[in-house]
Amino acid sequence: MNPFAPALDVANAVLYEGYILYPYTASAAKNRIRWQFGVVVPAEYAQRGTGEAAAMQTEVLLACDTGALVDVRVRFLQVEARSIEASAGDGFEAVAELEVDGRRHLSFDEGVEREVSLRMQPATVPRAATPIAFAASQEIEPLHDSGGTVRGRIVRRRWPLHGALCVDCEPVADAPGLRRLRVRIENASSVVPGERSSALRTAFVSTHTLLHADGGHFLSILDPPAEAAAATAALVNRHTWPVLVGDEAAGAQRSPLVLSSPIILYDFPAVARQTEGDTFDATEVDELMMLSVLSLSDEERAEARATDPRAKEIVDRAERFGADDLRRLHGTLLQSKSEPRAPSDPFASIDVPALDCVFVAGQKVSRGATVRLHPKRRADVWDAFLDGKLATVRAIHQDLEDQMYVAVTVDDDPASELHDWYGRSFFFYPDEVEPVQAAAPGARP
Repeated sequence: MNPFAPALDVANAVLYEGYILYPYTASAAKNRIRWQFGVVVPAEYAQRGTGEAAAMQTEVLLACDTGALVDVRVRFLQVEARSIEASAGDGFEAVAELEVDGRRHLSFDEGVEREVSLRMQPATVPRAATPIAFAASQEIEPLHDSGGTVRGRIVRRRWPLHGALCVDCEPVADAPGLRRLRVRIENASSVVPGERSSALRTAFVSTHTLLHADGGHFLSILDPPAEAAAATAALVNRHTWPVLVGDEAAGAQRSPLVLSSPIILYDFPAVARQTEGDTFDATEVDELMMLSVLSLSDEERAEARATDPRAKEIVDRAERFGADDLRRLHGTLLQSKSEPRAPSDPFASIDVPALDCVFVAGQKVSRGATVRLHPKRRADVWDAFLDGKLATVRAIHQDLEDQMYVAVTVDDDPASELHDWYGRSFFFYPDEVEPVQAAAPGARP
């Protein structure tokens, strides 16, 4: 059995976070500036003052017996250049795209999954290391038309990667039974000349570390046991953040499994059970992404399919997205294990008992009243758009520090009725609203 299996769903989400973003087309500007997470660049490139790191370090506390074994697995993407070449006389010439029998092929950079592992017994061998080494390679795939004629070819090229995975595990002073486990990932590859996109040819991308202890357990950094608080505070993590993974019910402060990620997570993260496939943006809602993909034009969908095989999977999945899928996802928190339910007041659970009204310039403002908005604090650009607008008060809220808030929907907003049903409002301090008309007795907006 793979000891890392409980962590792989989340680890794979980290591995491909931002790999290719909606609208999933090569021509989209944001997909021309990729590889932003967990990038470990060659040391030579980092020394140029680029602000990017040539090493990544994880430190966690390990409680274990003398026979404990620790497995370390480092995973990352290697950038692979996919070039399209069209037949030209006796040779080939590079092109941005080529269509063969109605199928488009685009030049684009792909990601190849890489793994480096080692096992150590901390009590007897407290230090271990293994090289990170992947040779240069080139693969050529001919493109034939239906008659068997070679119309072009796909050339996939990878540059050599060199580095090291180093692990140290040493006892912690004044903390009997605890060891500090340090994992350091270093990139010593050569730099491909050019801009950052060229230097990334030999970078480790979306780099993260998985740890498993057989005969021991790791302690939470977010919520360490009291006796380990001082030792936890002394840990040094660079460009990554370790969290516990596995069965939280077995212990909320310890686990034999850790994921150290360049994307900050909480202990015991999990991919929502409603998720059916990658969208490469963990902050998005599945329903929103599927509806957004369905809004693409036929040309955009065709380009997305030609951009990357994973983008094609998203488009195909979106086109299968039907009414039952919409009902299953709509209004459901992806983290929830319960069935979808009707929206409710999102502040009901944190509201403290208070009056159902607030007085502004001596006038009572309550649910159903009409007010004119005058934002003063300039929180964002919406304040400029909303200044002077008439709005209907939907609720009065008071927070745990006794600050009052007026929740409103804007009267000339076509979506106001939808916002009211969904429980969405704009929030203003009482001094940012001007009473215009009080609510009629018993009135409901």
